Amino acid sequence: MIEERSTRLLEQLESRAAALLGVLRESRVQQDALQSRLAELERRRVELEASNAELAAEVREEQAGREALATRCGELEARLGELEATRLELAEENRELDEQNRELEAHNRRLLEREPAEAPASLFHRQARRAQGLSALIGHRPRQPESGEAAGEPPATPEKAAPPAPEPSQADPEPAVEANLQGEASSEEAPSPQALLDQWYRRYASTFFKGHTRPLKVGIHEELTAREPWPEKLVRRALACYVNLPRYLKSVREGAERLDLAGEPAGRVDAAAAEHAHKKLERLQADRRQKGRPARQRGRKGDAAKGAKPSAESPRPDNARAAAPSSNRAPAAAEGAGQGAAPGREPATLEEKLSALLAKHNQR
Repeated sequence: MIEERSTRLLEQLESRAAALLGVLRESRVQQDALQSRLAELERRRVELEASNAELAAEVREEQAGREALATRCGELEARLGELEATRLELAEENRELDEQNRELEAHNRRLLEREPAEAPASLFHRQARRAQGLSALIGHRPRQPESGEAAGEPPATPEKAAPPAPEPSQADPEPAVEANLQGEASSEEAPSPQALLDQWYRRYASTFFKGHTRPLKVGIHEELTAREPWPEKLVRRALACYVNLPRYLKSVREGAERLDLAGEPAGRVDAAAAEHAHKKLERLQADRRQKGRPARQRGRKGDAAKGAKPSAESPRPDNARAAAPSSNRAPAAAEGAGQGAAPGREPATLEEKLSALLAKHNQR
């Protein structure tokens, strides 16, 4: 009985051990599966971290690109504002230049209307009038011997009958003087912009300076228009003559005090106005340098050609003088008889100059 009991116990122990071994094998299989699953998850985590890093880099690049685009957009907007300001400034300058051109054309028309009908400019209209115009111009020369005759010089008897032709021209200065007086009166009624600016230098000595210059108050043209009896266009042009001076543009610095017509402080110059004045000064200096270069080149070419030009044109006065009618030589002979040998060269010199001028006009 004891043996049977021990045998049952052993069998139970063996079955229990076999069950435990099975459980152990199953747990090991599950552990291996879990480890493989963990390894796979770890691998996926690494991949996700790498992908996340790539996405973060792309986000940073996109953000940097967006910031660059925003910066570029700001620069373009600033450039657009500058171009718009430049366009407005150029449009204003163009308008002022158009007004100046119209005023100059009107002034030119007034001068042409006041010009007498027998002006020397008619010499160049037709070649058939050359001799007549030349004799008329030379006919003005015998006015000098009259003083000599009053002093007691003997008059020239045969050739003195030729000068009566200039008598109508001697009566012409009176209308010319009247026209000049009318021109002066009209200029007094409406002065030029520079003349009006000269008046401001005297009347507003604490605001407009010829030496050390200070910026003007914003909107000062309205006060000047209200005080001055002249049109607003003339006031603006006179003010433009002052504010476009290099010394004024140099004085427009950021923080500088502006002055009103009484010379009292009226605000300060802001950064935009200072930058605008600086750019305008640079543009003005660049324009002056560009205009100065061709002038110097023309001056050098003129100096180089000055030596060869008299030799090429020297025969022309002789030919023109030989072709002139004898009536043109009569006043010169009368002057030679009345004044002597030394003053006698002056009509010949004038005749040579006029002949050279006519020959030059014929070449054109």
